[in-house]
Amino acid sequence: MAFVLPGGAVGAPAGFGVPFRQAWADWSYLAAGDYLAGPEGVALIAAIEPPKPMLVVMTNAVVDMVRPAAPMMAGLNGYGAITRSTETVLLRGFPASLLSGGMGDRTRAGLPDDTKVPGFVAILPVIPEVTPQVADILLDAQGRRYVVTAVETLNAVWRFSLVQAVS
Repeated sequence: MAFVLPGGAVGAPAGFGVPFRQAWADWSYLAAGDYLAGPEGVALIAAIEPPKPMLVVMTNAVVDMVRPAAPMMAGLNGYGAITRSTETVLLRGFPASLLSGGMGDRTRAGLPDDTKVPGFVAILPVIPEVTPQVADILLDAQGRRYVVTAVETLNAVWRFSLVQAVS
């Protein structure tokens, strides 16, 4: 397996926030959506288009994806906000690329001195049994929570736009 920067450059290291690489390998036993693990880390195969090199995404996080649940009873409920006890786990323990970027958001109060919550972008493999939705939540290994604001499917990967949840 050999990794090079997009465009084939090998004369300089990858820049910060650039998770994409071209990979040369025997792809006869590989498929888009597979992971490759080795000394350089864990890479997600995003696309295989022979005879071109594979497009891979270097991962830097392990994430879970959960879906918040609505109140269980019609009418009056004790507490209606999102709680961890009512979340449904959609994915657990998937290596992902999780980088700052994308669109942030102001806190809901909208006051002039409110801090803008940061935007993030995550890339994960498409899992056919799961249909991600806006408002799903990604959790990283440090316990940070990111709310999905958009999701798109690109070949065998999902690209999520996220905002970091404010505690």
